[in-house]
This record gives sequence, structure tokens and C-alpha cells, in this order.
Amino acid sequence: MSIPYFLTKNEIFKPKTQIDTNKTLNIKDLNARKFIQLFIEKYDQKRGLNCVTLSGDFPKNWVKKEDVEYLISILNSNQKCCGYMNPFSSFISGDNAEVGGFAIIFLNSYITNSKIELGLNSNPKVDKKESEKIMYWYNNLKNK
Repeated sequence: MSIPYFLTKNEIFKPKTQIDTNKTLNIKDLNARKFIQLFIEKYDQKRGLNCVTLSGDFPKNWVKKEDVEYLISILNSNQKCCGYMNPFSSFISGDNAEVGGFAIIFLNSYITNSKIELGLNSNPKVDKKESEKIMYWYNNLKNK
């Protein structure tokens, strides 16, 4: 059994061989695209536990207008990726997340102008009904 993966600030910007275990990467250091790419990159189907732990909370308005096109493009992606685990969580999930699941959460946050709350563990999956609602919103936005 492996332990959860704690990502460091140096690791996202430097080769994987340089791991600073004294600093955990903060959510504020990422944008939506970097978050998704990181969770895809760290996923390894051979590993029993696929989760990334990040410190800090999502700031209000974390998802920006420039993130919307990218998130729409991956909205229905069933590609497996790591789940999110809060550093204070005492529960470690063996489940995986889907890229589109995170896109749905991020886009709903943008649409409703609400703060992202992933809780202690989050392994979201694509929800077709939510995806359809978001696409309806997006098509209306484009047609204005």
C-alpha cells in the first residue's frame, strides 16, 4: 500500500527528481489548467492510491474567464486522474477521479460565482446531466 502523494512547490516547475518535502504546493499557486494537468500527470493506474494533497483553500473567483474554454473542452472527459485529498483528512480513498468531474466542479463555481469546496476527499466523475446544464449555459453565453 502506498501513501498519498504530497506535491511540492518545486516539483511542478522543476524535474521530478527535485522534491522538496518541506513545502506542500498551495492551491493558490495553480490555475484550473495547471490543476488538471497536475492531477493527470500524477495519476498512475498501477498505484493503489491516486490522490494529490494541496495546502490552502481555493480563493473565491479562482476560476477565471480565460479558464472557461479549456474547461469546456475537457467537460466530458472520462480520463482518470488523481483525486484531491485535504491534508487534514484522516480517510484515504482508493477511488480515482475523472478529468471532466473536476471541470464540472470548476465551471459550476465560475457560473454561480461561488467558492470551490472539495471537502476532505474529492474524486469527482463526469455527470451527464450537469454537463448538459453547463453546455446549455455556455451556448447561451456564446450566442449573446
